[in-house]
Amino acid sequence: MPAWLGSLPVLPVLPRRAVLVPTAANPLPSAPFVRAAAELLGGEGLAVDVLDLEGASGDDVRRVLDGAQVVFVTGGYPVFLLEHVRRSGFDRLAAPAVADGALAYVGISAGAALAGPDLRPLQGADDPGAVDSTAGLGLVPFVVLPHRNRGRAVRHDRLAGDPARTWPVISINDDQAVSVVGDIFEVLDSR
Repeated sequence: MPAWLGSLPVLPVLPRRAVLVPTAANPLPSAPFVRAAAELLGGEGLAVDVLDLEGASGDDVRRVLDGAQVVFVTGGYPVFLLEHVRRSGFDRLAAPAVADGALAYVGISAGAALAGPDLRPLQGADDPGAVDSTAGLGLVPFVVLPHRNRGRAVRHDRLAGDPARTWPVISINDDQAVSVVGDIFEVLDSR
């Protein structure tokens, strides 16, 4: 089990339920990490509901998030994810629940970046998403730059050193996570 999964809050409401959002991976030809995330959550005793934001309405989002303790947003195309986060109203429902402590947020890759203030550093020419603004959920005051160990270290360092950016960036490898509790964050390595 990744070390960061053990840091999810244990809430008294039973059964514990997670919502898995695979939307960012929809345009990919293959996304085995979505199934792996579902299996990981299920293996921890969580009931897992899948919420694909690409076809979801605001009522769908409200219904599926109601009573969930954890929302797990997978990776893929960040701007495609953001497009459907906004269109479905996920941002207006999930962000306040996370801020109030009623819902824990877990994101990998694009899902981790979505938690920050802006997805602009992750915007790629091949991303099929279209948005007017790249503002993220603003759950944390920094942008997570994932996959440093996949040949992206130089780009990440350039983005971190850019004097024009208005928010800090945290560059992490695939075997790392950023844990945030209140105003305190730390980078965790998997064990």
